[in-house]
Amino acid sequence: MFDKNQTVFKDCIQERVWELGTALLPLNVTLPYVPAEYKSACEDLYNFTCKILADMYENPDRFGFKIDHSQSAHKNRGQVEFYFWFIGWLKNLSGNQYEVTSEHFRKVTKKFNPISVERLKAHGFVFEHKDDMVIIRNDIYPDMFIAAEAVIATGYSNYKVNRDYFMLYCDFRAFEKYKRTYEDLHFVLSDNTRKMAEQLHEYNVSQKVMPQKCNYFYRVEYKQKGKIVYISNLAQKNKLRLYIGFAELNGEAYKMIEEEIHRYEDYDEFAEFCRNNLKKCTNCTPNCGKKGQTTEIFGKKTFVCQPYIRITDPSEQDLKHIFKLIDLRVMLIKAGISEVFYPGNG
Repeated sequence: MFDKNQTVFKDCIQERVWELGTALLPLNVTLPYVPAEYKSACEDLYNFTCKILADMYENPDRFGFKIDHSQSAHKNRGQVEFYFWFIGWLKNLSGNQYEVTSEHFRKVTKKFNPISVERLKAHGFVFEHKDDMVIIRNDIYPDMFIAAEAVIATGYSNYKVNRDYFMLYCDFRAFEKYKRTYEDLHFVLSDNTRKMAEQLHEYNVSQKVMPQKCNYFYRVEYKQKGKIVYISNLAQKNKLRLYIGFAELNGEAYKMIEEEIHRYEDYDEFAEFCRNNLKKCTNCTPNCGKKGQTTEIFGKKTFVCQPYIRITDPSEQDLKHIFKLIDLRVMLIKAGISEVFYPGNG
């Protein structure tokens, strides 16, 4: 439905709709995990999601979106995702329809443009007001609420993080406590980026750095000996983003790295690559004891104690440097010099 190789968008709203559309898992992947009593309902939910995303993409003006061209798709995402969180906020499912109080309905909808709720009627939603109650059903996808209720309930009981996202992405594998893998991340990427991600994966496996199944959506942790070597996840426009941490870079650990990287024939090029992608520690706590201190890594001063490399949308030419960074991280882990790796907040 959506082209994963697309790079140009009319505005930030269309971009966010595209991000959701490319991440929508097809039924042939997820339906085998669904209990028999929910299969038809999950098909309704999936078909509704496909149709409303396509409508948003082609007709954003009909949804009353307030497009702020100065902000990113991430900043505008709430307007698009409202349609899915709206379902999650409904209460009191009776059969295949919700029966909510008028007050609850008002609270759920008041923060959004009234056109947003009105547009749902084009996709089968019916809002029937009776006394102080609102009956909500869908005449096109009659059982979608049954699926939504079951997926949300399963998500809350089986997972600790990003629980409602199973409904947002129609990932019905939640019914079997499925943990996402690197293949889920690769599914979203463009053709060229996916090929590069697969090269990284193959290199990691050859070095006995293995991907761990994870509850997080579109995040993969590669580990060795239980320690994180690096993290892959999605950046805006479904670009690949890598975090490689070098916590507590002082003393013995930093000395080991310095000795190793000066052996590289392309040391200057490698060091420049690292400096360009080096991020400061963002995990400061009142008890850190090193607040305000700096350390020098790759010829650049940064705050301790958890500097890390963040590479967004790496190129084919970057791979040789990324391989070296993976090797350095593994070297510290094997030497027993490895603090907990936290990738920061951005």
